[in-house]
Amino acid sequence: MMYLDFRGEECPGPLVKTVKVLSKVRRNEKIVVLTTSKQCVDMLKQTIELFRVAKMEIYNRDNFYEIYIEKTVEELEV
Repeated sequence: MMYLDFRGEECPGPLVKTVKVLSKVRRNEKIVVLTTSKQCVDMLKQTIELFRVAKMEIYNRDNFYEIYIEKTVEELEV
């Protein structure tokens, strides 16, 4: 499992970096995104739901969000 720590960064940077990593991992692989930005959480959720490329679980921790993303397709077409 790969961890991407974007705490303290504002979107769209973390969104772009997450999509790049997601495009390189294989189907059923998981990545974990850490962010302090609610906007990033919303943008990631919208993007993944729009393109239907992964399953997500979002956890609101004390002062950051922890997002588990499991790729569900072979290729990303974004």
